[in-house]
Amino acid sequence: MALVMENLTRFGRIECSQVNASGACYPKHTHEEYVISANLSGVERIWYNGRQQEVLSGEVTLYNPMTVQSSEFCGEGAQFISLHLDEQQVRSILDQTTHDNGLPAFQEGNIRDSALFGSILDLHEQLHSSSRDEALLVLFSELARFRSTPDTSGEPLRVAHLIRFMKANLYEAIELEDLCAEANLSRFHLVRSFKAEKNLPPMQYFKQLRLIEARRRLRLGDAPARIAVELGFFDQAHLSNAFRKVMGASPSSYSSMLGVAR
Repeated sequence: MALVMENLTRFGRIECSQVNASGACYPKHTHEEYVISANLSGVERIWYNGRQQEVLSGEVTLYNPMTVQSSEFCGEGAQFISLHLDEQQVRSILDQTTHDNGLPAFQEGNIRDSALFGSILDLHEQLHSSSRDEALLVLFSELARFRSTPDTSGEPLRVAHLIRFMKANLYEAIELEDLCAEANLSRFHLVRSFKAEKNLPPMQYFKQLRLIEARRRLRLGDAPARIAVELGFFDQAHLSNAFRKVMGASPSSYSSMLGVAR
């Protein structure tokens, strides 16, 4: 059973990796970026926002920022190329043609589209060539076809407030009771309402925000041991285990593949 990130390249605010998964899974988690992947081989069963789908070879998965997702890999596993696209960069590029000041939202889940699939593969092949920027723009032009109307219903004010509170206190020893006091809700009502909106219980969501912060600091060259202590993980092994489940690589391997100097 293994989930292995074979290579990782970062350019600008975009990360591109190739991952092999065999008898493994991604537990429920989320990312701050858009995540788009091309399935090269095998079958992946995905879950997001209460939906379940199968993704076959030649198909694409797409998630908007902070969508809670999970997946498992069937049979002999799967191989895929994954892109993490910075939300501000996506907005800035698309707004050159759409003149829309809102954060773009896209059709999520399984997409079978040969042009979009091919544009991901082409970008991966051109990562270290002079054609990379053009390949990226081609990807964005294909991606724009799947732009959807953002959900304007909004989330309950208390859930939105709690997320702002979490982000402002990533380095504090926050417990469930602290969130209850902040939202003025009982433990039961807090967990029920938060999970209904975000598909994760509040403390699990808080852990995902901390992992996002850990990844940001790793890119800056901070040591995993120091990050683990400051972000409230039991120890470096605890951070490494949680990080690997989401990224398919340990914090140290992630830094090494990016060529980050410490």
